[in-house]
Amino acid sequence: MDDKKVVPFPIPDAAPEPDPFAQRRQRVILSIGRQRLAFDFYSQITKLNPAPAPVIPIDPGKPGKPRKSRK
Repeated sequence: MDDKKVVPFPIPDAAPEPDPFAQRRQRVILSIGRQRLAFDFYSQITKLNPAPAPVIPIDPGKPGKPRKSRK
């Protein structure tokens, strides 16, 4: 039996996003033959109000096999 059910995501509250504390952008330009590619990396820091995080227990299940080392 093949069930393909769509799980809806809950709509987030209409709370406004806080303003970012800091923003940064870095660009890496890579040339391959005649092609030039630019990779842009963006990051930002946002201060949030402290809130307790929920503790989610993890079921360790059965342990897996140890990996063999490569030599």
